[in-house]
Amino acid sequence: MPSMHQITYSRARADLADLYDDALEHLPTRIDRRRADPAVLLSLEDFKALLSQFRFAPEVLFEASSVAVWLPELAIWGRGATFAEAKEDLLAEIDQLLALLAKDATLRSAPNMVKRLPWIFRLMYAEGDAEREDLLFATPAGEPRFPAVAGA
Repeated sequence: MPSMHQITYSRARADLADLYDDALEHLPTRIDRRRADPAVLLSLEDFKALLSQFRFAPEVLFEASSVAVWLPELAIWGRGATFAEAKEDLLAEIDQLLALLAKDATLRSAPNMVKRLPWIFRLMYAEGDAEREDLLFATPAGEPRFPAVAGA
């Protein structure tokens, strides 16, 4: 039975151009390093495809004088006087979370974060707030967008 291509770290450094080309051809490579856990090199296209099943399902709560957006996949809130402000606050909260995770390996390996990594990785590869907003608030096919709200 064929298995994933496996190579040592030293060999990977020498063969990086070939490994890169393999990744672009949908052939991931496991890289083993002494005294460290293995890593896998794969294309961004394959990475995105693997994570595409991890969709976001934000919950919007309209109250008398405010709007809140709950993102259960990351267990964070965005709040504001309008839907637009709540989305903006949520994006700011996500930016703060991603900044913390980038700096702190201990936080990335915490059990409550490990189970959220697929969604975190999806947000990490998104470029800018517009793409993150599209990931968060994508409309499933055949379903209406969130209702128009004054000030949104």
